[in-house]
Amino acid sequence: MKYSWLFFDADGTLFNFDAAQDSAIEQTFSSLGIPFKNKYHRIYYDINKAIWAQFEKKEIEQNVIPVQRFNIFFEEINVQADANKASRLYLEFLSQSDQLIDGAESLIEKLSGEYKLLLITNGLKSVQRPRFSKSSITKYFDEIVISEEVGSAKPHKKIFDLTFDKIGNPNKKEVLIIGDNLGSDILGGQNYGIDTCWFNPENNVSQDGIIPTYEIKNLINLVSILNARA
Repeated sequence: MKYSWLFFDADGTLFNFDAAQDSAIEQTFSSLGIPFKNKYHRIYYDINKAIWAQFEKKEIEQNVIPVQRFNIFFEEINVQADANKASRLYLEFLSQSDQLIDGAESLIEKLSGEYKLLLITNGLKSVQRPRFSKSSITKYFDEIVISEEVGSAKPHKKIFDLTFDKIGNPNKKEVLIIGDNLGSDILGGQNYGIDTCWFNPENNVSQDGIIPTYEIKNLINLVSILNARA
């Protein structure tokens, strides 16, 4: 059966979040008048990834994330700074970035004429809405679902229930979710009973028994998968 709906994750799948994050954290330090060291990128990346994973496991609330990650970060690098102010600056800078992954724009433009497209993201509306409004690909999406706005996040069933309700409850066999995160995108889709496509440009190894329906290294590889189902 041909897919009718394609659910795309945003950050790390279509949007270059690593570049956005690196730029935002450097601008934040500059605004605070704190010298920045290159090693801080990896430290912040690991802290941010870990705290979002806690949220996805329902161990913390989403509104805790923005300030808590800076509290942990500043303690880790032994810097005395205002975590609340840093968080506000960081989110402002982050919301201004709409850089895409290579090949994302041409892929989405190509697919938009044949499939219904939906963007589903675990994110903060104050960051994601401005980014999406600036992006050249937003016009191709029929719907956008942001976790903070709907009160649930991938991989949990509720966000998929709400999303399916929003688009008229299509047959699950006609839906494919594409994302880079095994623990949210792929596990969420797998548990909900829809096909999954893991975008894995770094050739990471699947863990915890999470087996995607498909796996691609480059975004353009998705086209051949879809053609095979046509």
